[in-house]
Amino acid sequence: MTDVGSWTPAAAELGETHREALLRVADGVLAERFSVEGDDLERVRQVMTATKSAIATFIDGVDSETLIQWVRVATRAEVIPGCDVGAKSPVIAMARLLRERGDYPDTLTAWIRSQSNNRFLPYGSLMDRL
Repeated sequence: MTDVGSWTPAAAELGETHREALLRVADGVLAERFSVEGDDLERVRQVMTATKSAIATFIDGVDSETLIQWVRVATRAEVIPGCDVGAKSPVIAMARLLRERGDYPDTLTAWIRSQSNNRFLPYGSLMDRL
């Protein structure tokens, strides 16, 4: 009898191609049309499913205006199959960084809640904050 193993894909490293994809998609979100296709779809999916440490490294040093755009992209991206990540959403880390900087817009929470059914956005799980 042959043993059956399991395969766990390696997490994608986030880099410049992911930043460019998020910025391209952000243009559509700002214009009220959310569309992700081709390579951008896979890159957005990789951002959405990245580990907390990968997201922290990825967003470190990104200016606040860009982070706000990425929060909007990641919020809307939850409708993409495989991107409904609940309390592991990168929106949480991005929003937290914006609040630490004092750059979190007053209207952003209302926008996030109007666009997503994810109850963890934008603050995360209570258990993660304890």
